[in-house]
Amino acid sequence: MMMQRLEYAVALEEHRNFSRAAEHLGVSQPTLTRGIQELEREFGVQLFDRTRLGIYPTAFGKIVIEGARKISSCYEDLQKQIAACQGLQRAQLKLGIGPIVAQTWFPDALVTLLGQHPTAEVHVSTCEWWEFMPRLLDQSIELAIGEIVPDVSRHSDVTVSPLPARPIRFFCRSGHPLTQIEKPTMAEIGAYPMASTKLPLRASEHFAGTRALGKLSESGMYFEPQISCQTFDFCLRIIRSSNNIGIAPLAQLAKIAGNSDFAVIPFDAPSLRTNYGIMRLRDRSLSPSATAFLDHAIASERNYHSSSMPDGHTQDKFRKSSAPRNRGAKPTPGGLEAEPGLKYKPASSGK
Repeated sequence: MMMQRLEYAVALEEHRNFSRAAEHLGVSQPTLTRGIQELEREFGVQLFDRTRLGIYPTAFGKIVIEGARKISSCYEDLQKQIAACQGLQRAQLKLGIGPIVAQTWFPDALVTLLGQHPTAEVHVSTCEWWEFMPRLLDQSIELAIGEIVPDVSRHSDVTVSPLPARPIRFFCRSGHPLTQIEKPTMAEIGAYPMASTKLPLRASEHFAGTRALGKLSESGMYFEPQISCQTFDFCLRIIRSSNNIGIAPLAQLAKIAGNSDFAVIPFDAPSLRTNYGIMRLRDRSLSPSATAFLDHAIASERNYHSSSMPDGHTQDKFRKSSAPRNRGAKPTPGGLEAEPGLKYKPASSGK
């Protein structure tokens, strides 16, 4: 009963209203009122001030609420330890996944986990990278997987396990003016608008001076392409029918290598690499399901990037079917051009 009353106090502090707190807890308002009154009698002090503007904790109430949150955290740790003894049948896994990871190797890892532990309860939230930190700290997720940003990597309460840096490439529709250029420069690529997911701040440093691609967000937290897409398939539909270019991990592009509608742009730079990692709270024990998932995640990430890559992918080349090289082609970002298609052919690994 004491745990329940402490939970009532925390909920009332968060909602500042008996009706809303009772609804959140799934109890009647009189039940919540009695629980708070019993808690006040237990400690012998008034825990909340009732005012016309709302319910506010007193100095005593703040002490009780802070202690209640610590007790709740310890209670969750006890539940995890018990679940570890019982196996994964009653374990719960809460994950925050970046949009690119969610659309590449993550489903493979989850399918493998559920294949071995079909009763595991899994909750997946697709998050942008600036959402990782607050969601880890409030423990609404146990693991975050995606772009590593300085605020996360430097935080004393978070542990980051970097994943291998994987190549990223620009791509476009077949027949795009860029396919006429054997080795396009960043300036030439940047003359065309981009359709992609939001990109990390480090991208804006590399794309400096290429305004057509997009711009730095008003918050300064990310690079915003001209057309911001949440899914890869949506980006493909835009890029297939326009002069917009896209950007994606090379392994993801390898999945459409047989599609003659698209071409990988032969441009590489040190910054065109993923910077992903697995993030968790430093001093919190992982649940059994999270521990099991990590093994599957690492294996699935490795398999996705190794099995999907064409031979010699480190130097992408195009073989022209009929179009001559034309470095002077003028971009027409908004329109379509019926130009000869180009076939993607991976460079040979031999010299």
